[in-house]
Amino acid sequence: MNFDFEGIDELIKEVELLEQVSTRTKNRALRRAGDFLQEKYKEHVYAHGLTERSGDAQDSIIRTEPKNSELFVGTRGGAKVAGFYLYMHEFGYYNVRAKRFIAPKPFASIAYELSKGEILDIYVEELRKEMGM
Repeated sequence: MNFDFEGIDELIKEVELLEQVSTRTKNRALRRAGDFLQEKYKEHVYAHGLTERSGDAQDSIIRTEPKNSELFVGTRGGAKVAGFYLYMHEFGYYNVRAKRFIAPKPFASIAYELSKGEILDIYVEELRKEMGM
């Protein structure tokens, strides 16, 4: 994001414009970025060690609606929900039968780290639209 300022008055004006961004604009930016991240998660879910069998892992990745300027992308969670095992693969788990810790095979953290720049670009693009830049 590039801003050009002539003086302190223009700086104050730009900060005031950023503070006045509507909730509707914030939610639109969150939705677009969330959809983008959801697609990246789906692309990466089988790219880092998981084997595709039923395809439930890709189908279980969801995006919530924005609430209080927050949005979540991932699985619903719970033992009886499709894709529940993605949490265990992301962080590792202790296998009781084998009596050993199974190392993590993360995909979400990798996909997120690779996508941070593009997510920020989506936010900037939405803010520019709102501010008429």
